[in-house]
Amino acid sequence: MNGQKVAAVTDDALNFRKSRPMTMSLIAGKRCCSRTSFLWTTCLLLLIVTTTGCPRIVSLKYEPTNPLKGQGFVGAVPFRYQPSDEHRVRPHQVETDPASKTKLYLAQEIGGFFTDALRKELDRSGYRTTEPSDHVVSGTITRFYVDWRSGQERLFELMVDYIVRTGERTSFTWHCTSVQKGPNMLAQDGILIREAIADCTYRFLAAAQDARVF
Repeated sequence: MNGQKVAAVTDDALNFRKSRPMTMSLIAGKRCCSRTSFLWTTCLLLLIVTTTGCPRIVSLKYEPTNPLKGQGFVGAVPFRYQPSDEHRVRPHQVETDPASKTKLYLAQEIGGFFTDALRKELDRSGYRTTEPSDHVVSGTITRFYVDWRSGQERLFELMVDYIVRTGERTSFTWHCTSVQKGPNMLAQDGILIREAIADCTYRFLAAAQDARVF
């Protein structure tokens, strides 16, 4: 019996010694793969930073503010973002000075964010934005630009061309430029963007009402 126990222990020891090099090889392989993956990820991040600068993503929540009142059915279709259409920036990207090392992005595509903000302002005023609509608002964002170069302040410039179609005809067009300024702080970018959109939307709605479009 004692001989059998010793033999069993000896066999286990031999099996462990045989399997140990294989185990160490697997561990070394995993470390190698992990190191390779880390190096690949690092190189990819360096490539992104080199080609796009230091990216900063801003998630904005838009709250409607305009005091105007109206009624009827007014729809909104997605606005075009001209700088993106012309391949000067990406759909989420805010325009900045080409020499700037920092690139600013919205979490949502800029055309979609602007259109959603317009719908919220229409809803607040009392318009029904569900289809079908008597009037449909569309347009083009021609400028969506942040300037950090002025030193003591930040500046955001928005330019938008609005188009209202009633049935098959264009019933109203409106151009808006809004320039907003604030302290030179990172948190100011989102505030200025929201203020410019609210400013243009209010002025557009006021002008459309004055023209008796809706």
